[in-house]
Amino acid sequence: MRSSYFPYLFCVLLLCSSVQVVSAEGGYGYITQWGSWRTGDGQFNQPGGIAVDSAGIVYIADTDNQRIQTFDADGTFITKWGNSRYGSTSYRLGDGQFNHPDSIAVDTGGNVYVTDRSDNRVQKFTSNGTFITRWGMEGWGSLNGQFMGPRGIAVDGAENVYVADWGNHRVQKFTSNGMYITKWGSEGSEDGQFEEPQGVAVDNAGNIFVVDTGNHRVQKFTSNGIFIAKWGGSGSGDGQFEEPSGVTVDNTGNVYVTDTNNNRVQKFTSNGTFITQWGSRGPGDGLFEEPQGVAVDSEGNVYVTDTKNSRIQKFTSNGTFIAKWGYQGQKEMLINLPSDVAVDSAGNVYIAEMGENQILKFTSNGTFITQWGGSRPSGVTVDSAGNVYVVDMTNNRVQKFTSNGTFITQWGSLGSEDGQFDRPSGVTVDTAGNVYVADKGNHRIQKFNSTGGFITKWGRHGIEDGELGLPSDVAVDSAGDVYVVDADHVKKFTSNGTFITIWGSEGPGDGQFLMPSDVAVDSAGNVYVADSNNDRIQKFTSNGTFITKWGTYGNGDGQFRYPQGVAVDSTGNVYVADMSNDRIQKFAPVGPPIIPPSGNAPLDLDHDGLYEDIDGNGGREFNDVVTFFNQMDWIGDHGPVGAFDFNTNGQIDFNDIIILFNEL
Repeated sequence: MRSSYFPYLFCVLLLCSSVQVVSAEGGYGYITQWGSWRTGDGQFNQPGGIAVDSAGIVYIADTDNQRIQTFDADGTFITKWGNSRYGSTSYRLGDGQFNHPDSIAVDTGGNVYVTDRSDNRVQKFTSNGTFITRWGMEGWGSLNGQFMGPRGIAVDGAENVYVADWGNHRVQKFTSNGMYITKWGSEGSEDGQFEEPQGVAVDNAGNIFVVDTGNHRVQKFTSNGIFIAKWGGSGSGDGQFEEPSGVTVDNTGNVYVTDTNNNRVQKFTSNGTFITQWGSRGPGDGLFEEPQGVAVDSEGNVYVTDTKNSRIQKFTSNGTFIAKWGYQGQKEMLINLPSDVAVDSAGNVYIAEMGENQILKFTSNGTFITQWGGSRPSGVTVDSAGNVYVVDMTNNRVQKFTSNGTFITQWGSLGSEDGQFDRPSGVTVDTAGNVYVADKGNHRIQKFNSTGGFITKWGRHGIEDGELGLPSDVAVDSAGDVYVVDADHVKKFTSNGTFITIWGSEGPGDGQFLMPSDVAVDSAGNVYVADSNNDRIQKFTSNGTFITKWGTYGNGDGQFRYPQGVAVDSTGNVYVADMSNDRIQKFAPVGPPIIPPSGNAPLDLDHDGLYEDIDGNGGREFNDVVTFFNQMDWIGDHGPVGAFDFNTNGQIDFNDIIILFNEL
């Protein structure tokens, strides 16, 4: 058949010199994402300090967004100021920039003072954010006027400024323009000593209240540091604390303390007599997740920065909930350093959240279902029965759970013997229920049955075929072949470790890698690699032929910052653990459009990601070659080009026509 059409093909050859060469592009489209921290106006990323001025304006140190936000008493956004140095070529922070603004105070004239925690300084602004002055120094220090991680800040009626100098275990007092006056405190647990103090407040009489965080107590002093009283102690009873962080005083002298690790607010008289408390752990109204800042307005309303829930809550003076603003969902929707992702047969998504040492479970569209944890998960997978396997890198073990997190069994310990691990990082399960673990530090793959019984192992440190160098993940296809990412390669083995093939090298080109971290295989045998330091996903055939890629560095839709995990569901949707963007992104394959003049969409007859049936009539015919040639420019404009790059050289050219013709 091919010889009879060759004259036609030759004519095509003569006409082809003017055809435009088109670069290959990804064949996957962005669908949705979840988990990323909120950066819009009125949204927060782990807010710290809070203050209220005499007009009822609320000022919030939006710590991890590196800015200050202001609101009215009902939570309506007013303005913001500040940014970080990130993206700048200068190491030094400029005036009005922040490196983790921690606490905030307002004086009687409306001037705003902010402790810039990680840059060891205090900055002063007008109420609208115009920079006035600063003091402290680049780097840390322990001399007068120097700081080591300054935290709490307060201003008295005479506009003297008090700073909780966290790392120096002391309080420093300044004039409103930063002139040093005095200091008190040293490291210890005696009266007047501190262990990493975080909060400071002043009452109308000029008394100073200091949250002595590491000693789980509050201390009261005169304005010059003479000890008056103390209360607290480690515990969860009334008047006890677990690492309290914030403190404020109302007009009648009552003291409010954020009892951070007990997830509550406690209220006391000025001498420490317990009055009441409210709060417990959770995302609901009146519940907290590590609250830090607290402030009181002139009417006695209490404002709390619910830090890990990334929101502000407002209460009456006795703890009755009034309102909230900021993030309105559940805390579990915010993801901290996702290290891996897996999908079960029902489409549920499991996230190994390394930053919070837990597993999160969602629907396929990101609706939170449940969570469990207590270890440092580096990899997660699900078997056909819905059992979840987690590799716990820190504890050198594999744990097995039900789909809702009920513990079933575990195996492993630190070592190099059979069944022992050294920093295991990846895990997968085959159709028979066998478990494969990427034993990273031992440079090998280990295979177990579903209850942890050792079966076999392969690999040793090296660069030859069958040798491995710090393997980071492992995947299995439906035929039982095993794919391993190590260094800048993908290596393929049989289920018992016999070497089959290898592909990849160091670099940014198609089929090259820079520290790939994860691998997945779809039902058709296509292989997906999280090419971490190239900030992209690459897709290959089962033998390593490049198909497509997508992603660039950034935080926009479809962009990545060190993608760490990749998974594919039964319908071909791809889920990516976008680690440094603290989110999961979901993508779907973008099928080729109908190519004129055909009325049918092209078909991938071999299920290899390439669409050789150009006219979509279900067979291979010379008309496919003619249509492909006539519409090369159109395909370049409408893509995805990767679906028609038959010679996989990263572009559409005449060689693609020859390959298509030879396959007739």
